[in-house]
Amino acid sequence: MSVYKRGNVFYMNFTVNGQRVFKSTGMTTKREARAVEAAERKRVLKQQGQSVQRNVGVTLLRDAIEQTYEAKWRYGKDSQRSYRRACNLAEIVGNIKLADINGTTVTKLVKCLEARGSSVATINRYLASLKTILRYIQQPTGFISLKKERKGRIRVLSREEEKLIVQLLRDRDHDKRRAYFPEVGDLIEVLLDTGMRLSEALNMRYEDIDFATGLISIWVNKGDRPRSVPMTSRVRSILSARRTSNSIQPFSIKDHQAETAWRWVRKEMGLKGDKEFVIHSTRHTCASRMVNAGVDLYVVKEVLGHSSIQVTEKYAHLAPHKLCDAVAVLEV
Repeated sequence: MSVYKRGNVFYMNFTVNGQRVFKSTGMTTKREARAVEAAERKRVLKQQGQSVQRNVGVTLLRDAIEQTYEAKWRYGKDSQRSYRRACNLAEIVGNIKLADINGTTVTKLVKCLEARGSSVATINRYLASLKTILRYIQQPTGFISLKKERKGRIRVLSREEEKLIVQLLRDRDHDKRRAYFPEVGDLIEVLLDTGMRLSEALNMRYEDIDFATGLISIWVNKGDRPRSVPMTSRVRSILSARRTSNSIQPFSIKDHQAETAWRWVRKEMGLKGDKEFVIHSTRHTCASRMVNAGVDLYVVKEVLGHSSIQVTEKYAHLAPHKLCDAVAVLEV
């Protein structure tokens, strides 16, 4: 390994064109050590009078992942998820040189993910991650093609399903491993009433919640478009009850914990075969309820933070009564 731990500090040990570098990185975490090691590689290459661009092909995949994380993902809303996915990618194809990544590598990756039962959407996220890494390190990506995704139905939760989900999470006598499940119950109700993305709710801070105006300010989101989301009385009550004297955020759980709790709920409800029964369906449910209540699509767009009205229009068919209203106008 080019980076390893000795005592409390990580050391780097690698060779570039015959020149060996062996010294401390001065860092106590592996991620920071890899970033230092990557910077040192670049420095050595420059000292040797060689072009970094001509030699990036010898960069190992894990090193490229660390560089990409620092430059592209670190401050994004899904930074940790992107990083974990990239690390999983390296586990599958191996810590190979970037110059050795080709169509065969992609085929191996896809077949492995398919064998695991991964969806087309998940496979495409891995392929997109690999593309991002190669592009950042200035390597060709023409051999990577995303798979065509089937448009799934818009899964909306019924009131009965919502009630059962919350009861399972909040009212069951959970063991120590599931001690955080009641918190996920609160989270689900907030997601249903606000239409927020999971990452937005988990990143929400009390300094961005105005209980006087009833608005939540979301500064970091998928489209990098800050917006304000109104609170229902239920959301206001949950967020207020979860606040303590030293609270910074309403929710302390991580996204993978929320997903774990949701998978447990799906199993308990006998819905393991319903591939659209995911946490994101809470967002669809919020949109559907607003549309069915007669809320204008442009208002729905602003609440959900969609990039364009075209994205919001996919919910228009969820209010078929409006078609009948249109016909009624013609009857006059």
